[in-house]
Amino acid sequence: MELHTPKGTIHGERHTGYEVFKGIPYAQPPVGALRFKHAQLLLTWPKDFQATSFGPVPIQPPNSLESFFDTHVQDYPQSEDCLTLNIWRPATPAHQPLPVIVFIYGGSFVNGHSAQALYHPHEIVNRESVIVVTLNYRLGALGFLDWSTINPEWDANNGLSDQICALQWIRENIAHFGGDPEHLTLMGQSAGAMSVAAMLRMPTVRPWIKNAVMLSGTLHLESPQVASDKADAFAALKAQHYASTPWHELDAQGILALMARHQMQYGPSKGLELLYQPVATDDIELDYRHVNVPVLLGHTTAEGDIYIKNEQKKLAPQQFQRVIQRLEGPVPPLEDIETAQQQRDLITNWHFKAPFQQLYQALSAVTPTWQVTFNWSRGDHPDYASAYHILDMIFWMGRLDILAAHGLEVTARETELRKRMIHDLCHFAQHSTLDGNRFYE
Repeated sequence: MELHTPKGTIHGERHTGYEVFKGIPYAQPPVGALRFKHAQLLLTWPKDFQATSFGPVPIQPPNSLESFFDTHVQDYPQSEDCLTLNIWRPATPAHQPLPVIVFIYGGSFVNGHSAQALYHPHEIVNRESVIVVTLNYRLGALGFLDWSTINPEWDANNGLSDQICALQWIRENIAHFGGDPEHLTLMGQSAGAMSVAAMLRMPTVRPWIKNAVMLSGTLHLESPQVASDKADAFAALKAQHYASTPWHELDAQGILALMARHQMQYGPSKGLELLYQPVATDDIELDYRHVNVPVLLGHTTAEGDIYIKNEQKKLAPQQFQRVIQRLEGPVPPLEDIETAQQQRDLITNWHFKAPFQQLYQALSAVTPTWQVTFNWSRGDHPDYASAYHILDMIFWMGRLDILAAHGLEVTARETELRKRMIHDLCHFAQHSTLDGNRFYE
């Protein structure tokens, strides 16, 4: 399937009910002189571009959840040259430009990519009159270490700059694909939701956003001092283990090895503490008082259950206290965090629900804001016994085949919930409103 644009011909794939263009580069490759710097918009593409396979995924460590949220185990090739996006649209041509949903995946700013089956939104565009764009962005140290501490010519928030660069590319090019560049809904889950929040607080980016959807993530900007300390620690590890190798010659495996050693210095945190995350900079406002776009906020009722599945997975209570202390939270007494269930509940309530309500209060005071709560579970299957973090994405993206691939018998309850959630999402993207909050179960 061919699409002719002023920038050249692009070849995509046509499927029943939808079309997709995969692996379109949106930025100059972040390698060589651009390795530790902000993304640079790619102004052209090859005159005859084959957009029929996903681009390489960002450099990242292994992720045990990847295969669980996929239809089968896959091996995704990684590369630092990873800044690509994918455009999914209905197969039937529209009579007018369509609203666009731009989705940013989560993964603690360390894992995730747009090639994963969970983030293939063909069920959305097959059912509703919208276009969905998914994208890759740099992760871990390459994306979110403050490299300006190591070299003043390098940058902080490189992964965030990738997302902004992708938005710029979409605004300039989505009309060729039938999308409305003035009608972008920015949607993110977990770390992706934190990224959306950061962009809502950026005066240069906010005017590009028509609506925002933030699921299971509230933004906590790293202070410049903490970010600088982390960069210094990373540089010290590099001096210890790769002293004779210049930064630009340290390959991706070397970066990943340093990330692993860096993580060891902090110890496990079960999702509570992010080693890499956006840094407070002058271009990000301190709060949400200037946000003026409609917002949909979502969370699940048992977010913390994904981090500590059983007693063997829990943190030592003393380590749990250390993590909370570093996060400047109220340190719980040891007897309140002895069991896996106690730790799960604290993560859910303190790390997710309380910040969620604070965010809702801050946003609803200045802009139309709706809450959606996901409470679906299936007691007949141990893997789906509670509504934990990420589980709602199966329904937002319509990927019930992932449930089936892991042995769950999908019933009318699941298909109806998928239909309802996708309809609500697209109605919000199309009309910037909902007729009330939602409780999905």
